[in-house]
Amino acid sequence: MLPLNTMPVLPRIQALLYGLLALLVLHMANSPVHAKESLDPYVKGMQLQGQGRMTFWGFDIYDARLYVGDQRGLSGFALDLNYLRSLKGSDITKRTIDEMQRLGVGEANRSTWGKKLDGIFPDVVSGSSLTAIHVPGRGTVFLYNGKPAGEIAGDDFAKAFFSIWLDPKTAAPKLRTALIGQACAPLIIAPTCEPPR
Repeated sequence: MLPLNTMPVLPRIQALLYGLLALLVLHMANSPVHAKESLDPYVKGMQLQGQGRMTFWGFDIYDARLYVGDQRGLSGFALDLNYLRSLKGSDITKRTIDEMQRLGVGEANRSTWGKKLDGIFPDVVSGSSLTAIHVPGRGTVFLYNGKPAGEIAGDDFAKAFFSIWLDPKTAAPKLRTALIGQACAPLIIAPTCEPPR
């Protein structure tokens, strides 16, 4: 085995730089598209309203960002989840449906929507992004790493889905406060404006 110092210094530095450049390109190729850029085709002019981290029993699950097209989300809004760990799509669906049940969504809707979500939610890894966009008059569009993954029509679904994070009765009140900030939840979630305290 040859000692490391047998290679001249300049080629070693070049090799190191090429290696770092290759890692950077690989990281960029596997990174999710930044949510804001992928929202424009659905709702123009979205602005970040708030952001926070979802933790469960001390484990970081995802970073969440709420974007709104206007103050009450009348022109549309989006929730972008950037995952910090690997999860199966079926587990994401189950948790979504469980939270809807906790918030009082009926069995018939949960069953119908659960089947649709099973076909939309993929398995995710750390660095994956799932984005849900409420497009008024159309429904909820889902993106996976900035690319279309499916959609579910209707305001009933949108209200039930986004309420998981934005309803005053959410299981994650600290995250809700971080997402809403000093503003209000979108009108479809909360008809009256009650900013978090």
